[in-house]
Amino acid sequence: MMEEPVRLPVVATLLSLVACSESAEGPTPKLEGLINPLQRLITPARVCNAGGGERGWRLEIVGTGFNPLPRDALTDTPSVELPQVTLSGPSDYTLPADHLFFARSELMRMDLPSRDSTPSSQLAPGAYTVAVTNPLGGTSELEDGLRVVPAPTLTSITAPQGFSYGGGSPLVIEGSGFRSDALPLITLHREGEEDQPLFSITVVSDTRIETEVPPATPEGTYDLVLTNPEGCAVSRPQALTVAYPKLGLLTLSPRSGPGSSDTAITLDNTRSGDQRPFSPGIQDVYLVAPVKTDPTQRVNIPLRDVARVSESQLTATVPTCAGFDPPPITDPRCPGGIVPGGPYALIVVDPSGAVGLVPESAGFTVSASLLNDAPTP
Repeated sequence: MMEEPVRLPVVATLLSLVACSESAEGPTPKLEGLINPLQRLITPARVCNAGGGERGWRLEIVGTGFNPLPRDALTDTPSVELPQVTLSGPSDYTLPADHLFFARSELMRMDLPSRDSTPSSQLAPGAYTVAVTNPLGGTSELEDGLRVVPAPTLTSITAPQGFSYGGGSPLVIEGSGFRSDALPLITLHREGEEDQPLFSITVVSDTRIETEVPPATPEGTYDLVLTNPEGCAVSRPQALTVAYPKLGLLTLSPRSGPGSSDTAITLDNTRSGDQRPFSPGIQDVYLVAPVKTDPTQRVNIPLRDVARVSESQLTATVPTCAGFDPPPITDPRCPGGIVPGGPYALIVVDPSGAVGLVPESAGFTVSASLLNDAPTP
């Protein structure tokens, strides 16, 4: 099967190469290597014995002297016989002709079937010798030219310390087929939301990975998807439910302030059941609102001068005029300030990892105090 149509001049050239005798041995190919496009710089090439889509994994065969042979060129049904590619190792396999594609004498491509392709063929893991044989004879072999690796498996996913909103939450993944020589891509997936990649990854062994769930990951149940660099992947549905310990009912006073100056507020924490108090340390408090430099986007704006008065009370300053800018603000127009409007929600992150929310309905309103201030719609 040709990846690109063979033009008549090409057929003529090929015919001229073999015109003297079809029985004569053609040029001997020289196989230099295989390339997995997912890992172009890795030699020998690695390929997964599962996944890869309907036709398997696309690999590139690089060398010189790859010489297809035209057949029935002077008939109404001309064809081309491509070099044969065979693998020998823990198991032996000859690539079907319709899985080979000739690009030029230095490059061919092949679709290597896997457990999940059609047709399927699951090669045993290990090192394989690759051989390319031209139709008129001549064979080149490359020992350890291809490494077949198994797909990883997932048996256990645990968060031994639970989840913390304000910091990374340790996560332990157990299974098989993990690779310390090339870090996997691990993502949390939930329908309707962007995938959340996990960044801090340590492959402890081929059966254990230690990583962490990033701070402020939205609560909910996630699928976990692990993908090794060569393409091997595994997914575990509903693998992880992220939930944070909660502070009590949060209320603030005052609930509004002018846009022309920052506003001091008090936050009270009324608890019941297993809800958490304000613990010793510094709480992170955010107002979820737009700033004038980007009025269409609500962002988490940190409050200043946060102080714990008791386990049930905090004081802080809403930077209504300053926004993200460092004080003092000398421009009375407060160009980086919070867009007048609201009410805006507040998020409180406790050093213990607990989180609390003042909803928009009970949040903070920024009043328009300048003629050129316009409330949000």
